[in-house]
Amino acid sequence: MKRVVVYDPDLVRSVNLPEKVEAFLLKEGLPLIEPADAVLGVRFQSFADMGLLHTGERKLLPIGYEWEPESAILGLAQGSGHLYSFHPTSGQSGFVNSDIRLFLLFLSCVRSFTASHSEGDQATIWTAEQMRERLAAFRRGEIVPQHPKRPAFDRKTELTRMRALFEEKDAASLANENQWWSLVLEQLEDGLL
Repeated sequence: MKRVVVYDPDLVRSVNLPEKVEAFLLKEGLPLIEPADAVLGVRFQSFADMGLLHTGERKLLPIGYEWEPESAILGLAQGSGHLYSFHPTSGQSGFVNSDIRLFLLFLSCVRSFTASHSEGDQATIWTAEQMRERLAAFRRGEIVPQHPKRPAFDRKTELTRMRALFEEKDAASLANENQWWSLVLEQLEDGLL
């Protein structure tokens, strides 16, 4: 059974989210993510006792956070349902995605990217004795070199593909270089993530 975060129906309805977004939150819920499984530090949580966040003219329904709630809270904007990242210490907020479902899709893409990258980078560690035994078996013809079952991971190509997908699905998420996803992709391209 899928574990999900359940949100207060009255609070969700008070935000006047688009019908599909409201239904998604109330019927499907957002995935309960364990710390070890968090992608980009994102975890979903109900902040029912917090109420709505006020960021200038915008009101946000808090639905989760990045790394820790004190750093950045993720919230859905009243009316539009757009996802924003709100920084409690500065009071600043920034656009993330046009829809929570697109945010989940983008997170899934990053998870797949990092998993593919790490699978390709894993090395087998052998002791000197094991290597001598394997080399002897190879010389006897008992070990035949195998060709990789899948093409090698091409980081640049995969990042280009991911950026194109993001632009196709939610161009607003990459509207400028300071947007949340623009910064994430830049860090991935620079090898920082």
